Amino acid sequence: MTDIITTPIFYANGNPHLGHAYSGYIADVAKRFHSLANKGDSLLITGTDEHGQKIADTARAHEVNVSQFVNDRAKAFQTLWPQLNIQPNIFVRTTECFHYKIIQAVWRTLFQNGDIYLGFYQGNYCIGCEQFYSSYELEDGCCPIHKAPTHNTSEETYLFKLESYRQQLIEHYQRYPNFITPNHYSHSILDYLQQGPLEDLSVSRVNNEWGINVPHNPKHTIYVWIDALFSYLTALQRAGFNQDDLQKTTHIIGKDILKFHAVYWPIFLLAANLPLPKRLVIHGWWTINGEKISKSNPETLVSPTDLTDQLTKDGLRYALLRQKPLARDGNIVIDELKDLINADLAHSFANLVKRNHTLVIKYFSGVIDSSIINQQTLSNTSQFIINHCGQILKKIFDQYKAYEFYQVTLLLKGLLDSCNHYFHKRTPWEINKGKDRNEVAETCLVTSNLIRQLAIAFYPLTPNLSTSILDELGDDVKSCQWQSRFQIQSIEINHARSHFSKLYPKKTL
Repeated sequence: MTDIITTPIFYANGNPHLGHAYSGYIADVAKRFHSLANKGDSLLITGTDEHGQKIADTARAHEVNVSQFVNDRAKAFQTLWPQLNIQPNIFVRTTECFHYKIIQAVWRTLFQNGDIYLGFYQGNYCIGCEQFYSSYELEDGCCPIHKAPTHNTSEETYLFKLESYRQQLIEHYQRYPNFITPNHYSHSILDYLQQGPLEDLSVSRVNNEWGINVPHNPKHTIYVWIDALFSYLTALQRAGFNQDDLQKTTHIIGKDILKFHAVYWPIFLLAANLPLPKRLVIHGWWTINGEKISKSNPETLVSPTDLTDQLTKDGLRYALLRQKPLARDGNIVIDELKDLINADLAHSFANLVKRNHTLVIKYFSGVIDSSIINQQTLSNTSQFIINHCGQILKKIFDQYKAYEFYQVTLLLKGLLDSCNHYFHKRTPWEINKGKDRNEVAETCLVTSNLIRQLAIAFYPLTPNLSTSILDELGDDVKSCQWQSRFQIQSIEINHARSHFSKLYPKKTL
């Protein structure tokens, strides 16, 4: 079965920043894990949400034609992903003609079903969110997301009857308590839904020249969140899938867009008689020097590629996932990330590989056949580390499946420590001081096989490092599968490379 994973469809009113990269990393880690764990394909969807008054206003402020503005922003996102070693299969843009037709078809369905009607709305409007807020949702009169004052706006609008589907959505969350990960967000959404009737949602805008027109009333444009959310469906259909494949989809999103994905999106799908996605995975925010990353705060808009220049592609990816659980917020301090990367990837992992494989080449001409040992003749320490590795790899597999990538990094670091302890306790480098040659061969053979398993398990987190190590062992990562049990294989090594260099200070944010 194909696993379908999406990032948010990013709002294209500025260049991509670290928050966008973080969503992309999480999705790409999930995709790469599924490729190891399953024989089926994995599909990664991303894209840009390019309509709305805010984008038109931003283009005007830059004195750029709005079409050119969104083309430039889309290109910035499209070029970012390969620079970060993130591999999307589909990049969808909401200004595509194909998408335009899908959104108008969805609108007609909702309107014909009686879920949408023409009315009038007055309330607190946030331009940043492009939505109305009720007074009790505001924080000191400001938008709860952007922390900026809202505008009291009154206008003709089409309204969607959210309340018609509230009970059905409540039942879905009660039936599938793990629909949202981590599930404390599920509790908060359920509490919100159980507080009482939902207000009708304004789903069109007047006097907005940049959007998809309502089919039967072109002075209105369709609510930008209907436009953006249904681009997931556009991407699936472009990839040759059908509407029912929505139920195979896992959405990776930041906590600031939880309500749109956990209330509006499933209700729109229920109203359109479409299946709900498989799961929502929610992540927290990053701060730079204590300030939330935001397009409105230029000091926080550090380019992700600037960070990869300092930390390497694998280093940034690994450090962000190693630094905190997904749902928590975190703060970027470059020197702390460098220390973490050096400790885990350079010293614990790459150094172990270099030391072991140097011995294999020097004393065994790069070749050790697995026939030199069997389960009966293995030493107790070798048997212990093999059994321990098998047990930890099973836990790592389960944590990957649960999107607990922080726990994955902790388990991998613990396993690295165990492997280094095994190698150091066995002191194979003392072969030229009278150490038994068969014992050294066993140590190096077992260590190389431990390294192979570690490289496979690290691959979703550090694809370049893992690919380099597996290549040294004669393995092609594209053909590697997650192994359910540890097996000792013969090794043949031609080089003992330095796979990851220690990071040194270069520049600061």
